[in-house]
This record gives sequence, C-alpha cells and structure tokens, in this order.
Amino acid sequence: MEELKHIDEGFIQELNKIANNRIEYWDLRCGLLTGTILDFTDQKSKEISSYSVNESAIRTFLNGGWGFLVLKDLKRKTIKKGFNNAIKLARLTESMTKNKFKIKERDPLITDFKVSSKKKLEDISIEEKIKLVKDHEKTASEYSSDIKNTRTLYTDGQSNSLFLNTYGSLIHQEYSTLRIFNLVFAQKNGILQRAVNSVGGLGGFEIANTDKARNLSSKTAEEVVHLLDAKSPTGGKFTVIMDPKLTGNSHAIRA
Repeated sequence: MEELKHIDEGFIQELNKIANNRIEYWDLRCGLLTGTILDFTDQKSKEISSYSVNESAIRTFLNGGWGFLVLKDLKRKTIKKGFNNAIKLARLTESMTKNKFKIKERDPLITDFKVSSKKKLEDISIEEKIKLVKDHEKTASEYSSDIKNTRTLYTDGQSNSLFLNTYGSLIHQEYSTLRIFNLVFAQKNGILQRAVNSVGGLGGFEIANTDKARNLSSKTAEEVVHLLDAKSPTGGKFTVIMDPKLTGNSHAIRA
C-alpha cells in the first residue's frame, strides 16, 4: 500500500478543486499489480518471468462528453497533470457531441475489500514455484508412453488498487490470484487426442496445494489416454447432458 499512501483526503480535495466548475464528474482508478509467469513445454522452460505494473486511469465527464486517460505512473504530480488533460478531453468531446445528458448522482461507497491468503505469494520463492511446474510436467510426461507433448502454465498476481470519484466514493481492493493450466497430447495408431484442465482462484499459494491442484497433471494425462480408445459416436439426433463446467453451449452445438 506504500505506493498509494499519497492518495489521501488532501489529494482528493486538490482534484476536486481542479475539477470545480470545469466538469460534472470524475473518477480515478490506480493500483499496483505484481506477478509471476512460468511456462513449460515438454519439461523445458519457455518463459520464466515476473512483472510489476503501476497504472492509473482517469475518467472525466461534462454534459455528454467523456475524457479518458491512462498513466503508467502513480506520482501525485503525474496524476494531477493527467487529470488536467482528461478535463480538456471531456470539454472538447462535449463541444462536439450532439447527445447531451447528465450522470445521476450516487451515494458514496466507502469500503475496504481484502482477500486473505493462507500462504502469501510473496513468501513463496521462485524456485518453489518452478519446482511445482516441473513436477506437473514430469507426472504428465511419464504417465504413458502414448503421451507425446505436455504443457504447464503457472500464473499468479497480486493486486492493490484504489477507486475514488466526485461523489466521495473510496474503494480499496487488495487480493491475489493463482492459476495452473495443464495441456497434454497423446497419440496411438494414428489417432491424436488432447486433454486440458486447470485450477485457480482468489487466494495465495495454498491454491496450488489442494488435492485438485496436486492431481491436475495426472488427471489430464489419464483423460487423454482414455480418449485414444474412445469410439466415434453414431450419427443422429440425441438428447445430451452438457458438462456443467461450460460457460456457453454454442461451440458444442456447432460441433
């Protein structure tokens, strides 16, 4: 939260003073995002990287005209300069738009949203994360001689952000996410099949230590090997039960 400490009540008053009689509404989103990406294919590393991103986004509004500006900086001076530019954009847009309208004022929302982690990502070394991915790759590769290719992708991220606006809203969010993706290809008698599984969610490294996560690669390998012996369905019209994991059915229907 150190990078966001300067965005306090005094700074909000400064922004309101700049906006006074120039625009009707403004909001500011700013935050820090850090994370790790590990990508292995056939037990060899394709990417091992970490990132840290500081960003702020400013929206301004005047009588149907919007201004929008994104900054890669969280410094007070930079945000104030960007705020002035966003105001100019809103006023310019308002002068050109034919559809004039107002934004309905809302009650301010002041809240602090935080997801606690049993194992914080910053307490886990990069070596431990790499070992996790290597173990999944090894498990999948050695499951059967029919396994031809494997891929394991690990991503995690920590987000710390603030949202504030004209109406006095002040929302702080702090959470972390983790995801492991596993893809396995198998081939036998000229038949090529693939299986995909993933686990993930809000939280820390404890997500990678659940039974579902530990068994991810063996489950994927088992599924793809079974698919090699799957028989083609008989053509015709049938009533089917769709996999509840699907978020939509259009692709399945077209297939």
